[in-house]
Amino acid sequence: MMLNWLEKATFTSADLSGGSNGGLLSPDQLKQFLRIAIDESVLLKEANNVTSMATKFEVPRISFADRILRAGSVVVQGDRLASGQRVKPATGLVTLSTVLLKGEVPIADEVFEDQVEQDSLADSIMTMIAEAVGRDVEEFVIKSDTARIGGEDEYLDQTDGLIKNLQSGLPAAQKVDAAAFTSYDELFSEMIEALPHRYRRDYSALRFWIPVIHKDGYQRELAGRGTPLGDSAMTEGMRTKLAFRGIPVVEVPLMSGVSLINTASVDYSQFAALVHPMNSYVGWHRRIRIERWRDPRDGATSFLPTCRVDTKQADPELGVLAFDIAL
Repeated sequence: MMLNWLEKATFTSADLSGGSNGGLLSPDQLKQFLRIAIDESVLLKEANNVTSMATKFEVPRISFADRILRAGSVVVQGDRLASGQRVKPATGLVTLSTVLLKGEVPIADEVFEDQVEQDSLADSIMTMIAEAVGRDVEEFVIKSDTARIGGEDEYLDQTDGLIKNLQSGLPAAQKVDAAAFTSYDELFSEMIEALPHRYRRDYSALRFWIPVIHKDGYQRELAGRGTPLGDSAMTEGMRTKLAFRGIPVVEVPLMSGVSLINTASVDYSQFAALVHPMNSYVGWHRRIRIERWRDPRDGATSFLPTCRVDTKQADPELGVLAFDIAL
């Protein structure tokens, strides 16, 4: 029975549709592939992942930003509200236009021969590819910017990701210049104050997405306090689940590194975002393909993953972006 469970949990190359060389993933394999890819990431795990058979598709959104209740009449029973008192929900469509992402992973024949797993090593590689795709898509979702010009990372210039969407979509008051801030208490407080009140009904549903360097800095700041919270931050170390005013503080390792965008240098470790994770849509085209191809001339077997992805913010005004953090 245990062997049967393990077999069902394994993402195997032999089971790929299209024969032993692979091809399009079946619906069940697609679910398993996405589960592995998403679970191995941080941001994708909390975001709103949607799939479609179309490369370009629309996802509806609906919300009630204003009061819908009015004073009712007990004198004239059954009397409906006047037309001016009826409130329509704010509706709209989020358009996701997925772009093509491809990879090629060649493995020499000798690698299969020398490993204890031998041919079953291909199954391990399949799982590792799914994990790597999740990591790479998360970077794509965070850093993509169509303002990049030739030679400035073609992988990240096909759409606009989280940082660019917040930069271009948020009102000016919700973009916080943190260059002069001297503490994480000040940083997080200012970000909360910049978030419109209508989005602050449930703090536990919000997230601070921050670079690792600032998660470590916030933990050190807490540890320096002569309080039980400071003692916990010191003794529990990295295992401590950090929060600020009830909002989880989540480190996103891929919010790091320096990139060129239209000749300007961008340091992603200087950003922090206050968001509702489900407002971040990540759209996947269902026709994910993984092919296995052996070329005897090279003496290697190549694994070729192909997928289509896009990302958008459902409500462009839900969130706060802090920039130029110098803590």
